[in-house]
Amino acid sequence: MKKGDKIDTPRFCTVTIIKVYKDEKAAFEDGFREPTFYDKDPEFGIYGKSLDMYHMEFAAFRKKGI
Repeated sequence: MKKGDKIDTPRFCTVTIIKVYKDEKAAFEDGFREPTFYDKDPEFGIYGKSLDMYHMEFAAFRKKGI
């Protein structure tokens, strides 16, 4: 997974990845905290971050142990 990829998630439909983090903790610390329930890739997870009432950004992170 890389920046710019468009990924279909169960919660938010298709999202665009703006950043890929080395682990879940780094993404969480940068404000990406909304789960997308993405489970199609065993190597990556995806979290969202609210920008305002109508906009969000999404980032991927490497899952632990990979």
